[in-house]
Parts: sequence; structure tokens; C-alpha cells
Amino acid sequence: MTTMATPGPSDAGDLTELIRAWRGGDLAARERLIDEAYARVRRIAAQSIAAQGGATISPTELAHESLLRLLGADASWEDRRHFFHVVAQATRQVLVDHARRRQAAKRGAGAELATLGEADRHAPDPDERLIRISDALETLASADPRRAKVVDLTYFGGFTREEVAAAIGLSTRTVDLDLRFARAWIREQLEA
Repeated sequence: MTTMATPGPSDAGDLTELIRAWRGGDLAARERLIDEAYARVRRIAAQSIAAQGGATISPTELAHESLLRLLGADASWEDRRHFFHVVAQATRQVLVDHARRRQAAKRGAGAELATLGEADRHAPDPDERLIRISDALETLASADPRRAKVVDLTYFGGFTREEVAAAIGLSTRTVDLDLRFARAWIREQLEA
């Protein structure tokens, strides 16, 4: 997965101040925070859709849905890191919900009877794969919350290794090891 330009350490204080101002009742800070979140979620959405090899939901739809979930939640975000972790989780959930709806629409809609051997030759459906990855990530979060957070921030939050390390307070080497472990663990879950 390619990396993208993301807000760096220089704006971390500004974003954290916006969050604090919003929590204090400043509606102008809320609007600026929403603008920042929308721009980031839109970039993440475009990258995520491109990585899946096709659009079943547009980046704009994904960004809008994610932000609606964020605004509908009564979250008390603490700082930039926490805010973008919540953004990453909302983005993943929108993608998974969309995939589940598509899967439900496909069931029985012109399905043909196939033997098990024929079914094994077909590539896995991207929606089904996303759902299974998300389920595996939820299981990982129960057993190892830190590694699950590293995956969320990297793949659904669009953070670089360095940003994940700074956000969680780890070394980049630990982030690399966590990602390697999480990928192997998720792959094993998918193959089971």
C-alpha cells in the first residue's frame, strides 16, 4: 500500500487545540475540525478504493458516511491521535457495512449451482475478503489491542510507520514488527 501525505507533527498541536476548543463549545473549531477530517477521510477513501481494484462506493460517499458516523457518535476525543484512530475505525466500519450490503444483495440473485471444485478455482470476492479481514481484526483487537490499533492506523487511517510510532509511543521497529505479526495472524485467520 502506498503512503500518502498526512498531517505531521507540526499540526498535531493545532488539531489537538481544535478538538479541545470544540469540546469547550467553540462551533467554529468544530467546523475547522470537520474540514480537516473530511479532507483526510476523502484521501484515505480514494486510496482504499484504488487498493481494492475498483470502486463499489465512491470516495465521496465513503468520506460522507464516515463523517456522519463520527458526528453522530458522542465521542470525547482527547487529541489528534485519538481523533484519527476513531476516523480510521469509522472508515473501516463504513467499508465493511457496504461490503455486507453488497454480499446480502448478491445472495440468491441469479446464483448458479457449482461444485466444490469449481468454487475453489474462483478468486475470493473482494467484499467477502474485506468482511473477513475486519472480523479477524476485531478478534485480534480482543487479544492484542495495540497491534490491532497499529493495523487500523496504517491501513484505514492512512498513517505512515513513523506517524503510527509517534501516535502510539513506539519505535518504528516495533511498528514494523507489530505489522508483520498482525499481517501473518490475519492471513492465518483468513486461510482457516
